[in-house]
Amino acid sequence: MLKNYFKIAIRNLWRHRGFSILNIAGLAVGMSAFFLICQYVRFETSYDNFHSKSSRIYRLVTDLESTSATQHSSSTSMPMAIHLKADYPDVEDIVRLNRQGTLIRRGDIRFQEQATVFADSSLFSIFDFPLVDGNAKTALKAPFSVVLSQSTARKYFGDADPMGKTLQFSDSGFTATVTGVMKDLPGNSSIKADLFVSMSTRKRFRDSLDYGWGRFGVTSYVLLRPGANPDALQAGLRPFIKKHIGEKMKAERQNYVLFLEPLKDTYWSSRGGFVSGNRSNVYIFSIIGLFILLIACINFVNLTTARAAERAKEVGIRKVIGAGRFQLGGSVPG
Repeated sequence: MLKNYFKIAIRNLWRHRGFSILNIAGLAVGMSAFFLICQYVRFETSYDNFHSKSSRIYRLVTDLESTSATQHSSSTSMPMAIHLKADYPDVEDIVRLNRQGTLIRRGDIRFQEQATVFADSSLFSIFDFPLVDGNAKTALKAPFSVVLSQSTARKYFGDADPMGKTLQFSDSGFTATVTGVMKDLPGNSSIKADLFVSMSTRKRFRDSLDYGWGRFGVTSYVLLRPGANPDALQAGLRPFIKKHIGEKMKAERQNYVLFLEPLKDTYWSSRGGFVSGNRSNVYIFSIIGLFILLIACINFVNLTTARAAERAKEVGIRKVIGAGRFQLGGSVPG
């Protein structure tokens, strides 16, 4: 009997080829569009979820208030995060990132790298960027150290082991030693980098960086201790700024206001960052996807119902030979 059902189904599809193609193709295209949109929405909403400590990581951001306007910045100055860790026990660790373009050379191989990031040695203990070679605790500790992504390592060294070899940073005028190789950063990471250079390298050239409270341009992240209350820390940020640069703010007639931004919100933040997303686009595409799927289903049902009358004879014959409701396959009732 089952074999007979397949024969009849194939015969009907072939007899009404144009209708069958239109009906099935319409539903298939609608479902495909819906699933592609679902993949996009799933990817956009997955940013930074792979970090095991993501619920305790916050980005430190700044509002620069003056008499004429307020500037909302995603960055801080170099000393802010360092002193915050020293003043508040709830801050377990901090990491500062500074991205810039650099011309890197190894022999005759030269590339203008746009995703070079100077970072504190605590980077790999806060974020889950796994190393495939090197020690995560010490890789960015010494000056003139660099950690490469796997694709960047292949670009400069091919299949050779890059550990211990050097790269010339032509723009900055220093040579760095490769102390680690990390997996390429995931596509859903809000931090984008092809190589990390130790922050202590920058301090070798500008030892005043840790004292320049008004020199912004560093992205700072803080890791709170388990059970720490971020609201309590947020409440202490105004007194913190007043304590360290209150007199400076009066002299400059500016006010610096710090905020804690959860890591999960940084990709969506209007302040920007390494990369930024648009939450409205995700909502719009979600609605469009559901609308496409609904239209495809309605179209399929309408076209199938329009043919129901043609199957009345087949249904009648099946009933005569004793077919039950299930064997009628949802055909025209009678």
